[in-house]
This record gives sequence, C-alpha cells and structure tokens, in this order.
Amino acid sequence: MTKISIAIPAYNAEACLRETVESALAQTCLAHEILVIDDGSKDGTEEVARSFGNRIRYIKQQNQGIAGARNTAVQEATGDWIAFLDHDDLILPDKLEKQLAVIEANPNLIVVYSAFSYLYSDGTTRLVPAFPARNLWPALRYRTPILPSTSIIRRSALQEIGGFKKLYCIDDWNLWFRLVRRYSPSAFQELPESLTLYRWWENNESKNFMPMAEAVLGMLDTLLLEGLTGVRRKIWKRRIEARIYYGLALNLREIHNERYWEFAIESFLKWPFCGTMITPYRYVVFAHMLWTRMRTFRFNFRYWWPTRRCRENLTLSV
Repeated sequence: MTKISIAIPAYNAEACLRETVESALAQTCLAHEILVIDDGSKDGTEEVARSFGNRIRYIKQQNQGIAGARNTAVQEATGDWIAFLDHDDLILPDKLEKQLAVIEANPNLIVVYSAFSYLYSDGTTRLVPAFPARNLWPALRYRTPILPSTSIIRRSALQEIGGFKKLYCIDDWNLWFRLVRRYSPSAFQELPESLTLYRWWENNESKNFMPMAEAVLGMLDTLLLEGLTGVRRKIWKRRIEARIYYGLALNLREIHNERYWEFAIESFLKWPFCGTMITPYRYVVFAHMLWTRMRTFRFNFRYWWPTRRCRENLTLSV
C-alpha cells in the first residue's frame, strides 16, 4: 500500500498546532505517520506536540527556517509520499483519501494538489480554485499557484532534486519550478475540491511583500529565466519585473508609502502591455493613482517623475 507521511514544520506554533495536528489525525484514510518538526520554537510548541504521545513523531532542531524544517521531514519520513501541512493550516478529513485515489490511479504523478479556502479570523471562508496543472508551464516563471499545504509530493522526487532551497517565503515556488522542469506538468495533477483551510492572519509572513519581492527578483536573476536566450529572455525578464513592481505599487499604496508611484512608473516602463501575466485592470489602477496625485498637485519634478531605484531598500531577512 502507498504510505503517506504528513509533515508539519512548526515554529512558535503553540497557539494553533493542536488544531492542525488534530486535523491530520482525523483523516478518513490514516497517514502512515505524522511528523512535527519543531524548528527551534521558543514557546510551548514542544508541550503541545508531546501531548499527542506516540500518535506523532516529534523532532526538534535548531532554527533553520521553514525550508530547513521541510528538508528534515524529507530526510526523516518513511512514507512514499509526503503531505506538507503548515502549522497554522487545517486539512479536511477526506484530503488524504481523495489524493491517494488519484496517485494510485496515476503511477506517473509526482505532485497532487487541490483547491483551498482562506479561513479568516471571523470564521468566514473564501474559495481559491485549483490552478490547472496543464497550465503550470510557463506560469511558474511568473507566479506560484500551488499552496504547499494542499499538496502531497513523491518523496523520491524531493530527494532527487535536493529538496527545498532556503529562500524567504518562496522556497515552495522554487521547488515547483524545479520539479516542473525536471518532470513536466504532466507529472502534476490538481483536484477541484477545497481540501485545505489556509488561515489568514494579519501578520502572515507571506504579507511581508518587500522582502518577498527581493527574493523573487533574486530568483529571477538565477532561475526563472532558465532555458531562455536572446530576445525571448529579455522580454520575459521585463514582463516578470513589471509584474513584481506592479504588485509592490499596490501594496505600498495600501500602507500609504509614497514609493508606490516609483514602482508604478517602473512597472509601466518595463512592460506597458497587459495580458495573462498582468491584467488590463492595471490601466484602471494606474489611472486612479494618477488622479490621486493630480488632486494633490505639486510643482515638483520629482513628485511626478521620481528617482527609480526599485531594487534598493527591499530589506531581505531570512
């Protein structure tokens, strides 16, 4: 029988780890094992984990970041497949059952993932549909459409490509890219059902958009343009940069940071056109930004045409 290990990387997870582990234990198709990798927590994470006794395997290590915790799980797991589950996410009782049926019917798969739902603090949810596996390439050049907690991954494939790389908030994106390049999108399969609840906290690490952008720009320099040459490489680079800077402009405007205008202009200069990568709605957003600045009109050249040093002061802390 196919053996699935559930791997839960945990850091200062006392507040929500119990509910996460309970969702793993409540599967209609029981996991081969459940591993909790305590990545150097300083709160009561260990006490919560140990309260489950021998129903889980508890492993504590010095802090290595989430990529390091996930890699420890890959090394320690004894299952054929690994279902990653972040310490503040929840999985529905039939997640493993439905994913197991898919992988046993399709022996060439290496990743199976599903739709998920945001779970907000007031208890409401919002469905996020599963991204079609057939469209993963070339979409992975400019976005990461798979939430790790929705996935199960063949352990041998993880070992073959060297596991996760230590990158701020985008270690999963880097992994999906390398797996698709190694095995092709046909080795991935999505499930349309929402089988995971993704908790949305005000302080979610994924909302630290400045260091995330720095990490993505770094991956753009080293990985995302792999296989491209000449004019195609230059075009792809400008399009991806335009998407990154557009996202930064939106986030900075939301927190009333004046640098939003710098990034908005740079986004247009990098790639003024719209399409799959950047939707036409960007024109509406830019028009609104321009109107807002006209309402506070200033006779100042730099107010309208700021010095653009878009890759500076994007503090990266891993």
